[in-house]
Amino acid sequence: MGIHTGQILHQRYSIEKLLGKGQAKTFAAVRLADDRPVIIKELKLSELDNWKAYELFQRELKTLKNLHHRAFPQLLDHFEEKAGEDLWMYLVLECLPGQNLQEAMQAGWRPNIQEVKNLAAQALDALTYLHQLAPPLIHRDIKPSNLIWHEQQLYLIDFGAVQDVMRPEGSSTIVGTFGYMAPEQFSGRAVPASDLYALGATLVHLLSGRNPGEMPQRELRLDFRDYVTCSESFCQWLEHMLEPMTEYRFQNAAEAKSALLEDRFTPRSQRNTPSATAPTHRTGPLQPLPAPVGTKVKLTQSPQHLEIIVPPGMFNAASIFMLGFNTFWLSFVAFWTIMALQGSIFFALFSIPFWAVGLGMLAFNINTIFTRTELHFSPQHIRVFKNYAQLFKQEQHYPLSQLSAVQRALSYKSNNTPHFSLQLEIGSKKMGLGTHLSRAEQDWLKNEILRFSQKHLSRAQSEMLLRLSESND
Repeated sequence: MGIHTGQILHQRYSIEKLLGKGQAKTFAAVRLADDRPVIIKELKLSELDNWKAYELFQRELKTLKNLHHRAFPQLLDHFEEKAGEDLWMYLVLECLPGQNLQEAMQAGWRPNIQEVKNLAAQALDALTYLHQLAPPLIHRDIKPSNLIWHEQQLYLIDFGAVQDVMRPEGSSTIVGTFGYMAPEQFSGRAVPASDLYALGATLVHLLSGRNPGEMPQRELRLDFRDYVTCSESFCQWLEHMLEPMTEYRFQNAAEAKSALLEDRFTPRSQRNTPSATAPTHRTGPLQPLPAPVGTKVKLTQSPQHLEIIVPPGMFNAASIFMLGFNTFWLSFVAFWTIMALQGSIFFALFSIPFWAVGLGMLAFNINTIFTRTELHFSPQHIRVFKNYAQLFKQEQHYPLSQLSAVQRALSYKSNNTPHFSLQLEIGSKKMGLGTHLSRAEQDWLKNEILRFSQKHLSRAQSEMLLRLSESND
């Protein structure tokens, strides 16, 4: 059993040729009843390495049964064949015209900017359809090889990775393709905006002819501008599609298409919306930003005062990992020191740098997990109060005029994941806080600190503060 070229399958289909191999094989065939070209997918259960391929095959079958949109291939038939203990499963799909975008680019095809925009608009229509189903469906693997573009018509294929958002998968399941996957998919979590990120990465590939996985990143953002040629507004639109934080990305495909068709896209960072990022430098006064939903940071302000209270970070997966590693480090150094002392105090002295690193990590963990920080701004001064686990307190005073920059700065990396803090540069001192806060919270606090300072500093000082606060953001 199993398909081979020239075979008549299920008394209905003549097998033409093998198109692709994997856990499931794909064949070109002809339906005998009307000589219609079709695509047949075959899955043999006894050859599976694991049950994931079976699950993906069944998922694609279920999804295609319920899709009725011109951008998706039509499911024509499905059946099973059994021989002894072996079972073969088959999907029969509409044969779509043309090559997928990956094959087309390998053959030398390069779309112009208008063609890319037309393709993007059709893809967003298809995603709007998927995401508005009940329950919504997330494709999770949009990339050039899963898109077909023929005579100005776009088709989206391969629904094995689709996710029903009413039944999200656990964090252990990662589905997608590196370079096109949104950051949240690396932890097994996908949302409708994840498809927008993948589409944005695909469009960058079309414009540059280069896999986005090969491009550099800056603060987790795909740094693609040196590889593409397009208008500033379209570059900003792509950057918004590719925001690493879901709350800063377009929240749905309809919103993304509307912004695309306007062709005068204003970045969310310059809008007065809950999801806005910290503003870029401008000559006028900064606009207030609403507090991010769910934040535990307390901010109160008046024309003459700004008070910010950042609660302790407490425990989460990252902090528990850091504390565990810290405990292991100090325990190992203590054991090594005790053993070295039995030989010679000279050898024990070599442990001093390791003690310094371990105690430094401990101080950092205590500061991040257990420290409550209060910032009090007045027209003349900045007062900083730190309460370390209710054990002791520290108070510092600085002139407001010495505030030179407010930036998000890399604090540390855990499991190769960068963690940022909000950093205030006051004179020669750099003070970091809020490592446990989200990007939205840090950007909100940055904006409010800059907005208050802008009101009470001279114009020259204010412009310098805004300029230096943008330089590394």
